[in-house]
Amino acid sequence: MSHVVQLRNRGVGTPMRAVLALAILWCGYPLVPQGAVRDGVYDAFALACIAVGFWGASRLPSRVRGRWMVVLAGFGCWVLGDAVFSLEQHVFDIDFYPAPSDAAYLAAYVVLACGLLRLMRSAATRSELTPLLDAAIVTAGSGIVVATFFIAPIASDSTLGLPGRIVASAYPAADVLLIGVLVSLWTMAGLHVGAYRLLLLALLAMLAADVVWNVIAMRNPEALTPAWLDQLWLLGYLAAAGAACSRSAARVNRPPRSDHPVSARTRMLALGCGLMLPGLTLFLDALFRHHVPWQLVSVGSVVLSTLVLVRMGLLLKTVEVQAVRLAALARNDALTGAPNRRTWDHELGRAVRRARDGDGGLCIALIDLDHFKRYNDEFGHQAGDRLLRGAVAAWSAVLEPEELLARYGGEEFGLLLPGCDAGEAARRLRDMQKRMPEGQTFSAGVVVARPELDPEALVALADRALYDAKHAGRACVRVADDRFSEEALPAVDIALKPIVDLESGRQVGDRACSSFDEGTAESVLAGAYRDGYGPELESALVRAVLRRPRAGYRAVPLSAEALHSPLVRAELAGDLSGVVLEIASPTEAASLTGLEDVLSDLKARGARIAVSNWGSGYFDGERLARAQADAVRLDLSHLQDLLREDREAVMRASVRWAHERGVKIGIVNVVTPQDWEMAADLRFDFAQGSYFDDPSAHLTTPSTVAE
Repeated sequence: MSHVVQLRNRGVGTPMRAVLALAILWCGYPLVPQGAVRDGVYDAFALACIAVGFWGASRLPSRVRGRWMVVLAGFGCWVLGDAVFSLEQHVFDIDFYPAPSDAAYLAAYVVLACGLLRLMRSAATRSELTPLLDAAIVTAGSGIVVATFFIAPIASDSTLGLPGRIVASAYPAADVLLIGVLVSLWTMAGLHVGAYRLLLLALLAMLAADVVWNVIAMRNPEALTPAWLDQLWLLGYLAAAGAACSRSAARVNRPPRSDHPVSARTRMLALGCGLMLPGLTLFLDALFRHHVPWQLVSVGSVVLSTLVLVRMGLLLKTVEVQAVRLAALARNDALTGAPNRRTWDHELGRAVRRARDGDGGLCIALIDLDHFKRYNDEFGHQAGDRLLRGAVAAWSAVLEPEELLARYGGEEFGLLLPGCDAGEAARRLRDMQKRMPEGQTFSAGVVVARPELDPEALVALADRALYDAKHAGRACVRVADDRFSEEALPAVDIALKPIVDLESGRQVGDRACSSFDEGTAESVLAGAYRDGYGPELESALVRAVLRRPRAGYRAVPLSAEALHSPLVRAELAGDLSGVVLEIASPTEAASLTGLEDVLSDLKARGARIAVSNWGSGYFDGERLARAQADAVRLDLSHLQDLLREDREAVMRASVRWAHERGVKIGIVNVVTPQDWEMAADLRFDFAQGSYFDDPSAHLTTPSTVAE
C-alpha cells in the first residue's frame, strides 16, 4: 500500500514541477519584445498552462476530476479567445466589432461559472442561503459601480452599433458575475485547502486585469496592452494550473473544518464594503463625471437594501433557532433527552404552588434503577447509557403531556403527576415498571403534596419512601406517610421541666425532656440518624412539643443535623415567639455550616437560639457566634472540676464574657438549694433540675441568694 501511495505522490508531483518551470518562465515575460512575437509567446504560455492544468486534473480522483476539468475548460475558452484575437490582429486584420474572439471570451465566463458552482456544491457543508446572500450583496454593490462607470458610458457611446454596445457591456457584466461566484466560493469553502487559495488568486488576477484593461480602453481605445498587464493575465492561467496540479485539489470536496470557514469579522468587512459601494459611486461620479445614472443607482440601491433585509431576517431566524436550541440544552439532560435537574426544580416549584392554590392534587415520585452500578460493571458504561435512554423513552410513551419525567441525578429520576392521588400514582408507576428495558427494575417512592410543606420537604418525604422501597426488597413502590405515624417511631415520653429565674425564683418557662424505653435520648437519636430516620424522629418530637400549651418560654432540644432537614424546618413554620431552640450537637461544629440563613429566618420569626454543652468541648466561642446564640445551657455535673479554687476565676470570666455579648446562661441538674446558691453566685440567669420538678414544692429563694 505504501508503494502505491509513493507512486501516486510522484505522479501528482510531476505536473506540479511543470507548473514551477512555467512560473520561472513567467518571470521573464517582460523581456519579450512587443508585437506579434509577444502575442505568440503569450498565447503559447497560456496554452501551456492550461495543458499542464488538464494533465494534473486527469490524475485526480474521479469524484473531483470532472469539476476541475470544467473549471479549466473555462480558462481554456479564454486561451482560445486570445489565440483567435491574435489571428484577428496579425493574420486576418479584422477591424469590426464584435469579433469572433468575443464569442470565446464571453463563453469562458459561462463555463467557468458552471465549474466554480460545481466546486462550491462539493465544498459546502450545508445548503443555506446565507453565503449566497452575502455574495449577492457584494455583487449588487459591485454591479452599481460597474453599471455607473462602465456599462452606462458604453451604452451611450454613439460610435458603437447596437451589437457592439451589447457585447462591450457584457464584459463588465460578466466580471460582476465572476465577482459573485468568487465571493460565494470564498464564503462557502473558505481557504482551508491550498487549491482554493490558488484558484482564488487566479480569479482575482484575471478580474483585476480585466478591470484595469477596461479603464485603459475607455481612456484610449487605441492603447496597446502593457507587458505587466499581460503578465497579470498570465498569472491567472498559471495559478489555475497550479490549483489543478496541487495535491490539495483532491480535497476540495471535503467540508471545511468549521461551519463558518470565513470569520465573522472578515465577513462583516466584506459586507460593509459592498454596502458602501453605492454611496462611493455617487461620490466619485459627482467628482469626475457629473452624469449620475439615477435609474441604475436607485434600482441597485433598492435591490441591495432588499438583500440586506433578507439577510437580517435570516440572521434573526438563526438567532431564534439557536436560542431555542440553547434553552433546550440548558433544560434537558444530554444523555437521555429528559428534562434535567434545573428544569425539575423549576417545574416542581410551579406544580406545588398550583396544587397549593387548589388547582388539583399532585403526587411526586422519585425513581431509582435497581442495581444500576452492578449492571454497569457487568455490561459496560455504554450499555448503562443505553439502559437509561431506553427507560426514559419507554416511560415517556405512557405519560400525559402535563406530566413531567426528569433526570434527578445519576440513575435517579423525578416524576410529577398532577391530578393523581397516591393510589393512582402507584398504579402508574407499576405500569412503568413493566416497561423497563433489558428486564431491569426500579424502586420508587411517592408522596402526596400537602399545602404546609415546601417542595424541598416533599422531595425529602419521597426520598424516604424510596429508601423504604429499597429496604423492602426493591422492584416496588412505596407511598410516604405524610402524617409521620409516630407508632412507627421509638416509644417516647416527653416531660416539660420547669425553667426558673435564679434571681426571682419564679418559673419563666419549661424545657421538653424526652425519655425513650430503648435508651438515653442521645443514643436513640444517634441510632435514628445511623439508620436513616433521624429527621423523621426529631420532626415528630418537635411537633409533639409545640402542640402542647405553654406559659412562658418553651425550650425545644434539637440537633444541628435536624436543622439541615426540610422535614424539621417544616414543623418550625409560622410564628415562633416564645420558642427557644436548644441546639445540642454531638458532632463537629461543621454541622452548623450552611445554617446561617436558616438560623436568621428562625430568629426573624421570633425564635431564640440556645446552645447546650457550652464549655464541654462541643461549643466554644466560635461555635457560639456561628449559632447566633441568645443563650447557653450548662450541665452542673460538667462544672464540678471547673469550680475548684484555681479555676473558678476562669469560670467567672467566661460568664462575664457571655453577658457582655447579651447571652443568657442557664444551668441544669440543679438538685439542692446549695446548687441554686452556687449558680446564683456565679451570676447564672436560669436553672432547671429535679429540685424544681416537684409541683408540690414551695419554691422560695434561699436566704443567701435573697441577701
